[in-house]
Amino acid sequence: MFLRRTIFWITQLAIFVVYVVAINALVASLAVLVFEWRHQSRIYPGVTVLGLDVGGLELHQAMTLLDQQLNPYQGEPLTLRYGQQSWRLSASDLGVSLDAPATAVSAYAVGRKATILESLKEQAQALRQGHLVRPSLKFDTGVATVFLSQVAREVNRPMRNADLTVHGLQVEVTFSQVGLDVDLAATYQLLHERVASFSGGEVELVVHEKPPLVADVSQAQALIETMIGSPLLLSPNFEVRGELVGDLRPWILGQETIADMLIIRQVKENDDRVKLEVELDQDKLGAYVAGLAAQIERPPENARFDFDDATSSLTPIVPSREGRALDIAETMRLINTQAATANRQITLPILAVRPQAADDDGPNLGIVELVSEGTTSFKGSSASRARNIQVAASQFHGLVIPPGQVFSFNDNLGEVSAATGYEESVIITGDRTTEGIGGGICQVATTAFRAAFWGGFSIRERAPHSFRVSWYEPPVGLDATVFAPAVDFKFLNDTPYHLLIETETDLQTGVLSFHFYSTKTGRTVEMEGPFEENVVPHGEPIYQEEPTLPKGTTKQVEWARNGVDVTIYRIIKEGDQVIAREKFFSRYKPWQAVYLVGTKE
Repeated sequence: MFLRRTIFWITQLAIFVVYVVAINALVASLAVLVFEWRHQSRIYPGVTVLGLDVGGLELHQAMTLLDQQLNPYQGEPLTLRYGQQSWRLSASDLGVSLDAPATAVSAYAVGRKATILESLKEQAQALRQGHLVRPSLKFDTGVATVFLSQVAREVNRPMRNADLTVHGLQVEVTFSQVGLDVDLAATYQLLHERVASFSGGEVELVVHEKPPLVADVSQAQALIETMIGSPLLLSPNFEVRGELVGDLRPWILGQETIADMLIIRQVKENDDRVKLEVELDQDKLGAYVAGLAAQIERPPENARFDFDDATSSLTPIVPSREGRALDIAETMRLINTQAATANRQITLPILAVRPQAADDDGPNLGIVELVSEGTTSFKGSSASRARNIQVAASQFHGLVIPPGQVFSFNDNLGEVSAATGYEESVIITGDRTTEGIGGGICQVATTAFRAAFWGGFSIRERAPHSFRVSWYEPPVGLDATVFAPAVDFKFLNDTPYHLLIETETDLQTGVLSFHFYSTKTGRTVEMEGPFEENVVPHGEPIYQEEPTLPKGTTKQVEWARNGVDVTIYRIIKEGDQVIAREKFFSRYKPWQAVYLVGTKE
């Protein structure tokens, strides 16, 4: 009986428990249903965004609240640093803002999973522990660019090479500078990562350094200061040449001149760095040394000789003299070297230049016999004209012309003036004769031309007179006129032997002779012609009034000559073989007779 009762009450208790559990389950289910119904359009409780509670808010309410409370978005504090410089900034300085709609959507998504159980579990967790939603951010790169560009303006600087400039005798140095260039893109990327990870702290500014190609110019500066610090003393080498340079004095290459010659150039090295090299402008230095050489230069003077027909030997009548010349290349080398040192003295390399025919060279010159001669007559010339012929001819007496050298009449004639012994005489000017210093010199040139003509020497320059002159005939067509510096007579000593010129002026007979002495080469000279053609008759006489002559007096000053073209051929032979046939052409204008008629009462 007792057992039955016990079983009955146990059964009733079980039914009661089941009933209670069922009631609680129903109540819980109803509570969940009510909870879910109330939050079907709201964010579940416990959801926060950056500490801001958005649980229980509808989506639009959450959007508004987030925008109001969290924008402008500050984020974690950031410090941008470069060396000793730093810049404090917030996320908003970089154009970062909270995306309220997206963040609200993320908050609304909490507790809404793919299955009911997952959703309930996340909702319960939010209620018990809370649920932090990571906000969504928006990035405006334009704002960040403006901010970082301002920072870059404070940091950026151009690369500057070290440099040197010389002003007068002062050296100005421009010191080098490492170039700095802020990498905006790389810096922004670092800041973006910090903001996006919701962390702050220091961010190193990304700066690219550009080292200068020319970092140091101290060596070049020291070299320039040495080069222009004091002048260079250029001394002739007295001890070496003795008397040869005894008339010279030292030269000073001044600091200003050296400074003007300086060249500073950049030279690339193997590591792509650049160094400054300092040197002298070789063109300017060459011009300076050339001017120096012109002052020092003294051409050698050949001895002049007299030929002894009896012994076929030479006797010096004018001694030779050594010349001197500056070794330009060596001088430039010395200046280039010494200018860069503290030794400011240079001994100039002055060289002795031996004459081609020295006093003691007579037996070795190959001058052993008469090889040709030329003769003209100046009989009837005025005393002044004869005197001029004698003075001019003396300039060539004893002259030696080395093998391969060109003889120039004007170069050896020298100055023609009253100071050198010349007098006024008749000269041809234009198409008339007139009085002038040096009349008669063309007689000397014509005579020299004839000696060279008959010697077979190569005629390099010869000009005939404009009009026929009786003193130069016969034959017509073998004259030569000179007028320095435009008109010259030249010939080449085209033999292997030296050539000696001797002149002889006989004032009594009025004969001028040029004798050429050397060694005969076996060549002979013949002449064909002269051949005359295209004769142009002279015009009628010209009568000119002359107030210095008594009235009734007539004086002839010009004699009529016909114009004519004249051709002469020179035939040069070696034995029976003709080796050259040369043409010499002369065109003479017609020449009228001129009479002066006196008008003086």
